[in-house]
Amino acid sequence: MKSYVEVILPLPLEKTFIYSVPENLRSDLQPGKRVLVPFRSRILTGFIFRIKDEAPEKEIQIKPILSVLDEEPLLSSSFFQFLWALSQITIGPLGEFLKAALPPDFFVEEKGKVRLINRPEREEIKKQFRKRYRQVEEILRLLAPNRALSWRYLQRKASLKGFASLLRRLEELGWVKTERKIQLRKRRISSFPPEVAQLNLAFLPTREFELPLAEVEKSLEKKEFKSFLLFGPRARREEFFLSFLRKWGRSLPNILILVPEMAEISSFLEKITGLIGSRRVAVLHGELSPRQREASWLRIWRGEAVVVIGPRSAVFAPLPEIRLIYLTEEADEAYLHPSPFYDAREVAKLRARQEKAVILFGSSAPSISLLARARKEGSLLDLGQIQEKIRIISHRSSRTRILSPELQKLISERFNSGKKVVLLVNRRGYASFLSCLRCGYIALCPECRRPLTLYARKEKLICHHCGFSQARWQRCPECQSSVIGTKGHGLEAVEEEVKHLWPEARIKAIEAETLRGKEKLMKFSKEVEKDKLDIIIGTQFLRPHLNWQKISLTAVLSPELMLAYPDFRSGEKVFSLIRRLQEEMVLDGHGELIVQTAAPDNYVVRALAAGDYYEFASAELRFRRLLGLPPFKCLARLILSGSHLRSLGRQAREIKARLTAFSGIEEILGPSILPSAKGKYQVQMWVKAGEKQKILSALSEIFKESRLFPTVEIID
Repeated sequence: MKSYVEVILPLPLEKTFIYSVPENLRSDLQPGKRVLVPFRSRILTGFIFRIKDEAPEKEIQIKPILSVLDEEPLLSSSFFQFLWALSQITIGPLGEFLKAALPPDFFVEEKGKVRLINRPEREEIKKQFRKRYRQVEEILRLLAPNRALSWRYLQRKASLKGFASLLRRLEELGWVKTERKIQLRKRRISSFPPEVAQLNLAFLPTREFELPLAEVEKSLEKKEFKSFLLFGPRARREEFFLSFLRKWGRSLPNILILVPEMAEISSFLEKITGLIGSRRVAVLHGELSPRQREASWLRIWRGEAVVVIGPRSAVFAPLPEIRLIYLTEEADEAYLHPSPFYDAREVAKLRARQEKAVILFGSSAPSISLLARARKEGSLLDLGQIQEKIRIISHRSSRTRILSPELQKLISERFNSGKKVVLLVNRRGYASFLSCLRCGYIALCPECRRPLTLYARKEKLICHHCGFSQARWQRCPECQSSVIGTKGHGLEAVEEEVKHLWPEARIKAIEAETLRGKEKLMKFSKEVEKDKLDIIIGTQFLRPHLNWQKISLTAVLSPELMLAYPDFRSGEKVFSLIRRLQEEMVLDGHGELIVQTAAPDNYVVRALAAGDYYEFASAELRFRRLLGLPPFKCLARLILSGSHLRSLGRQAREIKARLTAFSGIEEILGPSILPSAKGKYQVQMWVKAGEKQKILSALSEIFKESRLFPTVEIID
């Protein structure tokens, strides 16, 4: 009897592929093993999903697998089920999630080179290729009989679609010859570093932790899925979790810990290894070298680690029989992964449900939907709130003065006593846009039709959405007037004012680009540690990269600008950001946090001033109930992207028409055009329903026969 295998390939495709199995490979077959398979003109690494004895009913040409790469399955059937379920709830391609879940070196590459055999005349090229003859001419120009070039290099230079089919055609004509080579890497797993000493401390839980610990342990003993919200300051949440580790000791179950930023791993990791030893802990993240990442992945797969810690990508760690997932700082947007799109919070919850595990969401300012759900389910573990209030300074920035006199006085006091100050601004560049004061002309991005941000130091106007840039103009392109104005103070404008007010201070402005790369981060950290800076100005990107114990004063400037964003969650995002800064600044009594705002009566600012998250949550829930927003309704944001705006608009209208036919879909907003991204047009729609499943069912039905894979963000 002939054997067949169903294979998942690491491609942006939803379906699996059927291959036949040569007789000499049948004894090696097991789901979860890697196989080399031919796919169009390439050779790819896939994973065996299922083994079949019968061929598919459709009469199609079935190719054989080329080899089986593993002695043991790398992925379990339960992990495949998890990936499959993930592709269903995100309407995303299964192959992309498979690729995201594994170290890059697990996917064996086919290295291809192209050599020139016969150089044709230009007329012959035109005759054979017509429209694409210029690209073919460029490829042949690059090639020489004694010099082979890689496929990737030629494809990049040619910059055209259908490169593989074009190459096949060139081979058929006898103009080029391709040389193929499969590159297999030998694994060298270095020995693990010496064991860090484990502290054997007697466990005596504090009274405030007794009840929450008992709730978590009850669900662990039942081996049932349960979601908890662990509410409270970060220090208390960490102590609660460490109490759990102390209590379980050597009988600790398998635990997955997710943090939003890699910068937050080290301090938490040090505390955990001090309790349970370094051999039982593994770290998994994207900044490890390919060899380190593979070694860490294999340690987890072999069961050598019981605790795995990492950022959002660690949610795919091959940790068997997970009993507990602890996700810290639940409200952080860093848990959103752009491509393939997924929300690590929802993925972690899905995995916990699949594994019948307990999941702990930790936060001092959780998302409103999570709080409402935890209250409804009776799964809120309240460790108390931060008691300190935040000082609010009411000030409306003018064209001549960004910092209020009161804030200037506080900064001067710190500077004169040799203490450090941080100013946080949520706008990059110098000004939000440049405009003509005579005719009103505003510099817009030609691609996105959004205002271009002025960067005074670079003398450029830059689009933050697509990256377009142009030189700053001194005269209006429309009326030639030289009377040019700016609107909205950015980081560079704050830096300019600070340098004017404190000319002797050592000042540094920090943006994401400023700290890109390990060397720049280390240099900045040393400058702070060695007291080489007096005033630091930065965006919220600065928060996880700074030792806040060295900072005496932090001022958040104009948070009302973030509140004005067209996002119904802007209030909870602002509250979460400032609450986390408050945790960094004031919990050890070493610093003061100031908020300078033109909207002191806003309900978010009032709740921050009172230091009361529940006051903010109550106001936010009233607002959302009134407007029919999550958690009272479910919303889905759909983003379609493509090279042609006209066809993209047609597809979006067709999808909207089909959605209206499904019962349970209450409202559809859009389609509307978004700024371009990576050279592609984008269109978005918002879909509202009473239940999440109503939206998922409708979208699955619409997209199952389509090659479209929209970005789908579900908010419930």
